[in-house]
Formats: sequence, C-alpha cells, structure tokens
Amino acid sequence: MVAIDVDGVLNPDHPPTARQLGYHPHHYDGPGPTGRHVSGEVWLHPDHGTWLKELAHHTDLVWCTSWGTTAATWIAPRLGLPTDLPVIDTGHSGVRIGRQLKLAALYHAIRDRPVAVLDDEFGGRDPAEAAERTARGSTTLLIPVNSVTGLQRDHIDQVIHWLDQMPADGGLPQIPGDTALGRTAAPNEADASRDEVCDLSVGDPVLRKSRLLSRQCDTCIFRPGNLMHLSEGRLRNLVAEALRDESFVICHDTLPHYRNRDVKPAICRGFADRYSTQALQVIERLFGFTEVDPPVDDLDRADSTVTTEDSATERGKPGSAR
Repeated sequence: MVAIDVDGVLNPDHPPTARQLGYHPHHYDGPGPTGRHVSGEVWLHPDHGTWLKELAHHTDLVWCTSWGTTAATWIAPRLGLPTDLPVIDTGHSGVRIGRQLKLAALYHAIRDRPVAVLDDEFGGRDPAEAAERTARGSTTLLIPVNSVTGLQRDHIDQVIHWLDQMPADGGLPQIPGDTALGRTAAPNEADASRDEVCDLSVGDPVLRKSRLLSRQCDTCIFRPGNLMHLSEGRLRNLVAEALRDESFVICHDTLPHYRNRDVKPAICRGFADRYSTQALQVIERLFGFTEVDPPVDDLDRADSTVTTEDSATERGKPGSAR
C-alpha cells in the first residue's frame, strides 16, 4: 500500500515556491479538518495525479490525511485520481511525544500489509517503529517530503525502487538487504566473469540485515598502492558501474571462491565510507547493517599473535555504517 498525505505533500505550504514549481491554485470553500468552515487556496500539481496513478498499477493507494473523505471527493478529481480510493480515519494527526499520531491509525487499519508512507511530518520514534514493523514481516517505508516543495519525482522513484524489491506475495524480500547486485573487484579476470553472472547475496536471512565489513580488509582496493594489482582503470570503472547502478561494491576478500568457501559476501567498507548510493540508503532505512570483520585465512590465523602497528591502529578505528 501507499499512504498519501495532502498538506505539505500534495499541497505545499509555501505558495511562492509552489508557483515556481508549477503548482496551480484551486479555491477551496468548505469544512476543514476540525469541521469548521475554511476558505482559501489549495496548491496542486498536475503531474502528481499521473505519478500516483503510476503507483496505482502496482499498489493500493490510500488517503492518510486530516482532510479525511474530502481528499477523495475534492482533491482526487482535481488530480485525475479515482474518487473511491480508501480513506484512513486518522483521528488526530501531527507529531506528539516523538510520533506522528496518524501512523497508529494507519497501521491498525492495514494490519500487516507492507506500506510506504508519503508525509511531511514524522516523529523521532517513527523510523524505529517502522523498522520494528518491517522486522515482523510488514515492510514499512517512511518517505519524508519537504513541505515547502511538496511531492517530487524522486519520492515516487523511491517507492518504485522499494516495490521492485518486494516479492510477489508482498512479504519481505527473501534475503533482506539485497536491494541491488553488488559489484566485485575479483582477483583475476576469470573470477570477474564469474561474479558478473553470480548474484552474491550480502543479506543475512537470520538477522534480516545486510553484512558490511567493520573495517577495510588488508588489501582493500581503496587503500593506497593498488594492493590487488588491478588493471589500469579497473577501479575507476568498478566505482562508476556501482554508482550508475545505485549499487555497492562487495569486498573481494569475502568472495566464497577467493580464499574461503565458507565466507559470506559483505559490502566493501572502503566503498561504503566514500559513497552513499540509493541501495545503501534503502538498506539502512529498511533493514540496517550487521558489521562483520574481514575474513582470516589459515595462514593469518597462524600468525594472529603478531600484530603490526598499522593493523592495530586500523582495528582501533570506530566503524560507522551508512
């Protein structure tokens, strides 16, 4: 489902900016959210109806707004939307004690269905509660909208990307966190070809999080000196492909066919510390990361009592998942 707010989302609260962005004023004269008569201009954008109808091909749209049924009878026809879209009886709205009050009514009404919420107001506790709902099997995506500019195309694209990760039955992705196919810096061309046709999962199905290295591995491709002896331009192309695909890079040291077949693929720390792609943002918002240490092979284990100053310093660095 996609839950839609009106004020601040479809009706921005700064008319000069709204006019510049192509919104059109519509005069409203009727009952307001509290039941009292109100009169004034409502700014609506002609593209919003088209965008929302695009979502309606794949989801159920619902109104979640203090406008109540007026959103269906007055807003909808002016955007070319059906007038029979469901309306959530939100009761009170606004943020109190860290929560957007209307979300409780929304979650109660839709029960365990996955939902994306387009709203201009969320409380500090709302993301954590959305994450808890996601962990229970009801994927929940909160998309904050700037009330000055209102709904923008990138908000719709976020919902579409979220939908692309949804399995046919509407539940959680089979392996949470795999929002994109990660790129890899394979040790040689044969392994590079193998990786291109291999869907390397970084999702932990038990923790329902994505694996991210706690620090850069000893031969990270982002360390100075080309420690992996990559061919000229390989790193540049690897990063360019990951950024183009809004994806990430999987650490070569965690490839099962490289050093240890029991190792699980993990996102390269060097890449995550330098770039914030859509895939990494979606993973953080929907699932979160579980940090794992770089793998250690048998030779490393034998020499584990020897600690260099550099490695000790590196291990002492605090990690921060994006």
